[in-house]
Amino acid sequence: MTSPVRSSSEPMKNPAGEASRSASAPALLPWLATALAAAHLALVLATGLFRPEHLFADALLGVLAWAGPGARRFLKGGIALWLTGTLLDNQRLWIHLRPAVHTGDLVAHEKALFGVNLAEWFASHTHVALDVLCGLGYATYLFEFFALLVVLFWRRDARFERMAWTFFAVNLIGCITYVLYPAAPPWYVMMHGPGPADLSVAGSAAGAARFDALIGVGFFKGFYSRNPNVFGAMPSLHTAYPTVALWQVWHLGKRWRIPAALFAGLIGFSAVYLQHHYILDVVGGVAAALLACTAVDALAALLKGRGVAEVGALATEGETHD
Repeated sequence: MTSPVRSSSEPMKNPAGEASRSASAPALLPWLATALAAAHLALVLATGLFRPEHLFADALLGVLAWAGPGARRFLKGGIALWLTGTLLDNQRLWIHLRPAVHTGDLVAHEKALFGVNLAEWFASHTHVALDVLCGLGYATYLFEFFALLVVLFWRRDARFERMAWTFFAVNLIGCITYVLYPAAPPWYVMMHGPGPADLSVAGSAAGAARFDALIGVGFFKGFYSRNPNVFGAMPSLHTAYPTVALWQVWHLGKRWRIPAALFAGLIGFSAVYLQHHYILDVVGGVAAALLACTAVDALAALLKGRGVAEVGALATEGETHD
């Protein structure tokens, strides 16, 4: 039997070389994580921003890097979460680069487009049921995101890693926008007017304070008092996170899509009802989420085509179930 003849113009495949390239990134990951943890710890010590939780987060990253295959599998997405926390926590290092804060633009556009400043309207049209519902949604929006991350990791779903890196990407988009277009939230404009921004103003729970009063605990008061950037209304990352979650669980079918979509809608409504965002901020948050999801998925497809292994390559993405 005649053996097939390979054309001289056909490139020779090198499976061993492709496997080596795919394995090189995971091998370097523990060292990269350790270097990042050490560099961040040095940064916060040098800038006087050190807090005990920094040591905990950096030490945890280092432990995960060397704890074994299971921990390193988590780390490939977990390192994106650590980077996100570092990014958000250190905004004060570069926030001074922003131009003048926009205090009246968004409210003017809101009235021109919709005929009403809905956030301001809701301030005088409240209901205890909405206070509870929106307060619970705003209190659990991160829990929903991270709970779904855990589910995807447990299922060995390829979208665990993508969801984690999309989380980093959407926060990066948000932080860049906050520097390029710093914008005051509705509660600030309602309290201080649309004039020159008072940069000394501390964060406010705004309408979420009603939820604090109902439960007798200053949850939102404490949360927003630590906000490093009051003038980050556009885009609404509160809205972006559940939008990312919806995108990442879409392939799991209606049983996951419908609850995720309803929760995303609740958070978008809550952002306006609680005077933290304008409708335009919510739209901006959805747009930022879709941009991040599309970019990360495209990058994942590109890397896969070049033989670079994803975390999710350890298992299939899972089938779609209606």
